[in-house]
This record gives sequence, structure tokens and C-alpha cells, in this order.
Amino acid sequence: MQYFDAHSHYTDRRFNRDRHQLFAEMQEEGVAYIVDCAAEGKNRELGLQLARKYDFYYLCTIDDHYYKTDWDYEAKEAEINRLVDETVVKLKKLCAENKKIVAYGECYIDFRRVEKTPEEIRKQSFWFGKDLEVARGVGLPALIHSGNADQEAFDVIKNTNMPDYGYGKGMLHCYLGPPQMALDYIDLGYLISISGLVTHRSARGKNLVEVVKKVPLSHMLIETDCPYLTPEPFRDRRNDSSLLRLTVEAIAQIKRVSEEEVAEITTANAKAFYGIS
Repeated sequence: MQYFDAHSHYTDRRFNRDRHQLFAEMQEEGVAYIVDCAAEGKNRELGLQLARKYDFYYLCTIDDHYYKTDWDYEAKEAEINRLVDETVVKLKKLCAENKKIVAYGECYIDFRRVEKTPEEIRKQSFWFGKDLEVARGVGLPALIHSGNADQEAFDVIKNTNMPDYGYGKGMLHCYLGPPQMALDYIDLGYLISISGLVTHRSARGKNLVEVVKKVPLSHMLIETDCPYLTPEPFRDRRNDSSLLRLTVEAIAQIKRVSEEEVAEITTANAKAFYGIS
């Protein structure tokens, strides 16, 4: 079987000690592709180095040069739009020079650590919308991070005219929202990415089981989000792509299909979504 890890963080310092050894071992265990969210700065430079070294390694990136937390975003929108345009130009050049950049993200909206006041919703929705504008301008599918923001993220996305790149406009990374909303996202042209949390017995894990029951394999990706979200029974250790097999096993049991079918379809989906031949 071959596996495609649709979202990971191998530029994280927790992989500094054994990153190259791990990559060699993972490929022997069937991990055929990974996409690393090597966002900015030193992480992106490391990601570009890894992309040149490893055929199976691709990356998504982001540049939030336009994001100014201390600005009155409504009063400064014209200036912010200018910065968005500058960011698009810069990233288009970067992507032209580095063909293994295959997505833009994480496009971010998250209320887990702040009170969800009307003003906070307006502010985060504004910046999330700008992230999507940059993804659209650069011409890359969007990788979406939504934390305790199910309805807020959906409201912005459904009102944003994103292009379809042939197999989806974007993906909901580590989806944890309502099962029915996952189908609503599919109707909008998005894919749903399932993490190792599907193996957990927590409320989030049980909800994700219901998501997997509803989402067709044709619109599903799998990911580790490593070094986070380690599946059971290894929940206390660092996650890596070799453990995708446990996510595939759980999905196969829920869908009552073979693990080979889950691995084959999700790999094909991810290759099509990211434009990897």
C-alpha cells in the first residue's frame, strides 16, 4: 500500500534530530508522498531544501505580510489590499521558482484561545478572507485551519469565489466540524481531510467517526498534522507519517472496505488535488 500524508509539519524542531532517517524509513513503509506546511521564514527555507532533496516531499506555504494585528483593519482596508497584492506578486515568483509548492496555507480562523465576541468574529473573518484572497491570487488550493470556528469559517468560504483546480478548491485540514457541514463543504467544492483523531475515544474522535461515515472516499484525504494528533495506541509519542496506517485502518473499519481501497483512493485524491502526477 501507498500512503499520502496531505498535511504535516516536518520543519518543526521536534524532527531536527532524526528527520532524514525518518524520511528514509517512511518511504520503506509505503509513505509515497507528504505535503509539509513549511509556512514562512526559516521553516520555509528548510522546506525548500527538503523539497530539492526528496522526490516524495512537497510543501504548502503562506506569507502574512498583509496581516497587521495592531491596525484598524476596516479603516486600513485599502492599505491592506495593497499589501495583499504585493504578497501575491512575491509568492507567484516564489512558486515559479519552486514547482513543489502545491498549496497555500494554513488559511487560519481560530477561536480556541480567545472569546468568541462579535468583534473577534468580524476581525478573524476579515483576515481569514484575506488569506483566501491570497490563495486565489497566487493560484493555489487553500489549506484551511478552523478551530472552534465551524460556522464562521463556512460563512466566509461560501461567500468567497475560489477557483476549482480540477479536483477541489481547497481542503478542510484536520476536519472536526459537524458531519453534515462536511457534506456542505463537499457541495461547495472542498475536500475533507481526516487525521489520527479518528482513532481516539474522545468526543472529538467520536464525532470524526460520524464524519467518516458520511463523507465519501472520493472526497476524503488523510493526514497526520505531525508531530501532533498521534493516533491510538501511540497517543503519547510524536506523530509521523508511518502512523497513517492506523488512520487508514480506522477509516476502513468505519466504511467497511479494505485498507487497500482507503489508501489507494485517498492517495489518488491527494495527487489530483495537489496536481502531482
